[in-house]
Amino acid sequence: MQEHDSMQFKTGRERRLKYYGVLTFAVLIAAVGWVMMTLTSSPAMKGAAFIWLPAALQLIAGVWLGPIEGLIAGGLGAYAAGILAYGGWGLPDIIMNPIAGGLANSMLPAVLFRIFRVDPDLGAKPRPTGNAILRILAILIVVVILTVVLQRLHVGLWGYVPQIVILFLAPLYLRDPELGFPMRKLVLAFGICVASSLISALIGSVGAKVGGLSWEGAFVGVGAGWFLGDTVSSLFGLYMLAALTDRARKAGLVSERGKPVSALAV
Repeated sequence: MQEHDSMQFKTGRERRLKYYGVLTFAVLIAAVGWVMMTLTSSPAMKGAAFIWLPAALQLIAGVWLGPIEGLIAGGLGAYAAGILAYGGWGLPDIIMNPIAGGLANSMLPAVLFRIFRVDPDLGAKPRPTGNAILRILAILIVVVILTVVLQRLHVGLWGYVPQIVILFLAPLYLRDPELGFPMRKLVLAFGICVASSLISALIGSVGAKVGGLSWEGAFVGVGAGWFLGDTVSSLFGLYMLAALTDRARKAGLVSERGKPVSALAV
């Protein structure tokens, strides 16, 4: 009887943690998305940010919480960001924010991580990662500053090149002894980020078309930048996964194949 009560208590606690996780990620995505939409809004279409940093949070929400919970957190957070930034309630905004953000940026990577058996921590060593977190924050600051400056210079798609180069070289800066993840572990995760960003950009382009742009304007004017901006952000999210997953596991926030890790250990 006591064992049954203990299992019920553990299950209830894990369920509450998931609810809190969904709410927390949704709020974070909404807040960061609001800022990015306001500071780096695309001149071609409201709601399309020059760089969509919440893609990092959407990736983490999906991989940690699971596909459905990630879909809810990523979608609701993106929709709230659009409403706060420019009053985006309509059908184009639904397509560009909750569908592209929740389905492509959160749910899809969560499913692909599971299908291809990619560990959420990317093979990072379970050790204190304070220095690694500081290094990741330093990379984030550099990427954001570059993004804002390059957008003001109106260099077009070339404005994404420095950030992509920085993020592809980041493992050399973050590797042993800080995180310790093997380089080969990142290859498949990189591919998942690129694929998810591409699907998100295609969905976003459809939203831009529904919003009144021509197909050329939607795919070239919005979609290309959307793809590159989401790719930059989701790659950054991989390093956050490597640095924080071990702590999230200990807190009971990480689900694998639909089951909390703490439950798998029983």
